[in-house]
Amino acid sequence: MGLIVTKQRLKKQTDFLKFKALYGNPLVRKAVAYAVERGKDGRLRLERILDQIASGDGRPRGLNIKDRIVRKVVDIAMKGIGIETEEQARFYASHPNIRRTVMNALLGAHKFGVRFPFIFYAPLMIVWNITWRCNLRCKHCYENAGPLRDKSLTWDEMTTEEKLAFVDEVADSYIPALSFSGGEPLACPDFWEVVEHARERGLYLSMNSNGTLITPEVARRLKELDFAYVAISLDAPGPEVHDDFRSIPGAWRRTVEGIKNCVEAGLTTVISFTITSLNHQYLEDMMRLTEELGAYRLMVYNIIPVGRAGYELDLTPEQREEALRKMYDYLARGGSLCTTAPQLGRLCKMGEHPDLVPIAHLGTGKAKDLSIIADLVGGCGVARAYMAVQPNGDMTPCVYIPDVILGNVKRDRILDVWHNHPFMKDLRDRSTYWGHCAVCDFKEVCGGCRARALHYFGDPKGPDPGCILNRKFYYEVAPKVGAPLGEAEPEREAAKAANRGSGREPSRTARFRPHLAPRHTFRLDWQN
Repeated sequence: MGLIVTKQRLKKQTDFLKFKALYGNPLVRKAVAYAVERGKDGRLRLERILDQIASGDGRPRGLNIKDRIVRKVVDIAMKGIGIETEEQARFYASHPNIRRTVMNALLGAHKFGVRFPFIFYAPLMIVWNITWRCNLRCKHCYENAGPLRDKSLTWDEMTTEEKLAFVDEVADSYIPALSFSGGEPLACPDFWEVVEHARERGLYLSMNSNGTLITPEVARRLKELDFAYVAISLDAPGPEVHDDFRSIPGAWRRTVEGIKNCVEAGLTTVISFTITSLNHQYLEDMMRLTEELGAYRLMVYNIIPVGRAGYELDLTPEQREEALRKMYDYLARGGSLCTTAPQLGRLCKMGEHPDLVPIAHLGTGKAKDLSIIADLVGGCGVARAYMAVQPNGDMTPCVYIPDVILGNVKRDRILDVWHNHPFMKDLRDRSTYWGHCAVCDFKEVCGGCRARALHYFGDPKGPDPGCILNRKFYYEVAPKVGAPLGEAEPEREAAKAANRGSGREPSRTARFRPHLAPRHTFRLDWQN
C-alpha cells in the first residue's frame, strides 16, 4: 500500500486527537453525515470538497454552512494523517487512489466511529487470486493451484466481462488498492486486458508472482502499467530447497532471472520468503540476497496450514520468536523488511528501538514517520482493512481463509458484504478473543493472525499459535495435527503412536477442523 507518512510524531498525535475530539461534536457528525450523502449528480458531497482542495482553492468559497464544517473536518483529518502543506493536500485530493483512501477513512469514521484499531469503510486492499492456473507445482500453495490442484475442487473462473465489472466495482467502492495473485497471475489469459482497465480506473496496482514468466519484456510492460510493486516468491538462497518446494528443476534460476528483470526495469521489487520448518535457517541469507539482487524489500510470510501446506511445515513458537528477533535486528540496522506475522509489533514495542513501528504486513518504519498509521491499521487487517477474492468471484476474509465464503462478486456487492456479514462484524471485536490474545498488552498493535487461529482451533477468535505467548495452546494442539514439537520430538512420536492406535490420526487433507464447515461456511445464509 502507498502510505501517507507523518513528520513530527507528537504534533500528528495531537492533530489526530483533535480530529477525534472534533468528530465527537454532534453538529460535526451531522455535517459529515450530510457530506457522505449523494447529491443530484450521484456523487458524494464530500467529493465536491475534495475537488475544491484539489483545485488549490484554500478558502471554502461557494460552500454552505454544512459544507464549510465538513471542509474544516477534512482539513484537520488530513493533518492528522500527515498531510501538512497545501501543496500536499492538492496532490492527495487529486490523486485517484490516495483520494479514495482519504474518502474511505472519512466514510469509515462516519460509519464505524473513530477508534483504534480503525475500521475502514471499505477494504484498503483486495488481494485478487485472479486464476488457479500456474506453471509450478508448489508443495505449500495456499490456493491449491496449478497442475496439482485437487480434481474435486472447482476450476471455474470469472469471464473477462465479469472481471472488468469487478474492477469497476472496486474503483467505485473507494477501495484504493488491488493486488493480483493466484495461481500465477501471468498465466491468466486476460491478465493484461484486466490490468489495463484497472490502471484506467486509477487503482494502486501490485502483483504477487513466482517470477518464472517475467521476461525483460514483461517487466518493462509492468513498469509501463504503473505497478507500484511486484513481489516474487523465493524460498531459499540456492536452488536445492527452492526447487524442491516448487517441484520443478531450474525454478530457482528462472525466478532469480525474473527478479533481476524487474529490478533492471526500474520496478519496485519485493522478494517474498515463506518461512517454514525446512528453510527458517536461511532467513539471514535471504536478507543478504535481497540486498545483493537490488530488491527493495524482503517480505517474510507466515506458513499457514491451508491448501497444500501441511502442519509439519510450521515453526514452533520458539523458532518463530527467534526468526522475529532476527527480523527486528535487521530492521534496527536499517534493513527493509516486512512480515505477515503481526507479533513483530510486540517486539518493536518491547525492544531497544521503540521507534520502529510495523504496519501489519504493509511495511515497517520509524515511529516519527508512521505512528498514526500504525495505530489505525493495528496489526492483522482482516475485516478492517483487507479482504480477498477468489478466481470464481468468491469473497473470503483472507487468502488464507478460503473456506469462509462471504459471498460472490458476481451477485453480491462488496460493500454489502464488508458492512453486514456476521463473520466480518464478529471478527472486528477483539474483546471476544480467547487464549493469551484476549488479555495481551499488545492486542491493539498485533491482534494475532486470525487464519492461524482458525486452522489450528477451528475458531478465528482463538489464540494465534505462532506467538510465544500462546505456546501453551500450541503444544496442546500440535500433537493432534502433526505440527512440529521441536525439542519435544519424542513426545510428538508418542502422541502420533497414540493417535494411530485410537484411529484419531489426522489426515493431511482433512486437517484438524472437522467442525469447521458447519460453523464457518456462511455463503449467503446471512442475507436470508
